[in-house]
Amino acid sequence: MRTALLLFAMLLPVVSATDTKPMQPPVAPAVKTVKVAAVQCSSDIGDVAGNTKKLTALTKEAAKAGAKIVVLPETAITGYLSQDLKTNWHVKGMPIEKRFESKDPKDFAEEVPGASTKHFCALAKELNIYLTIPLLEVDFKNGKNDPRYFNTVCLANPKGELVAHYRKLTPWPYPEKSWATAGDRGVQTYDTEYGRVGLGICFDVHTILEKYEPHKIWCLLYPIAWVDTEHPAEWMWTKLPDRVKPFKHHLVGANWSVDKKQDWRGYGFSVIISNEGKVLASAKSLYGSEIVYAELPTAK
Repeated sequence: MRTALLLFAMLLPVVSATDTKPMQPPVAPAVKTVKVAAVQCSSDIGDVAGNTKKLTALTKEAAKAGAKIVVLPETAITGYLSQDLKTNWHVKGMPIEKRFESKDPKDFAEEVPGASTKHFCALAKELNIYLTIPLLEVDFKNGKNDPRYFNTVCLANPKGELVAHYRKLTPWPYPEKSWATAGDRGVQTYDTEYGRVGLGICFDVHTILEKYEPHKIWCLLYPIAWVDTEHPAEWMWTKLPDRVKPFKHHLVGANWSVDKKQDWRGYGFSVIISNEGKVLASAKSLYGSEIVYAELPTAK
């Protein structure tokens, strides 16, 4: 029996340490993506409760559709201008255009943190999403008798934490000279599990991308309240993508809308742009509410 086993062993092929199959190249993992949403909707100046109710419902709709990052329009919680573009925020002693009726922001503006940031942070936690919080902020750094007002957007994470607090660095002079102080917190970034995001607001886009360049952001979360002489299709679909393309980051732009046709332009056309400067999705409507979705590849 022993002799038979030895003979069998002698017949087996000899395999050396170098006699192995060549290693196969690793299979590239599938590109991971994240669904993002730009919420386009109207808001009413000074109607914080009504605006909050609308924004809450739209945020829940976006999360139900699978969005993990949701961007809301500029100062949508407090309101930016009236829908007919006739009423504007005005702080006593600051200049205001003759066409505007004045509305004092003191009874509507909020501190950060405050009631609205608390509400929308809780909503982000409930829905397990990242959520922008756009509002008119009041700051009492110089004392209760000398308030400063800022066009602000904050970011809440899925834990319900306030993780970024941005004040618009370049307020649009025409309507904001009557109330807004230029931001003093610089650019704001946050590292999500999908990539590093930055915050910017509307008129900022002309100057802020260069400020974010050293930070290598993956995506700019961009609330908008655009005003123009014509509907902003050319701007949103051509000029904005061309502006973003050299910086190689995505952009989620949530513009305001109106409830019915107005005699001015700028509302609508919310857009999501890729890091290649391509329009991935855009709003189809001008009036009422619409949510724009896109899948973005996550950062490497």
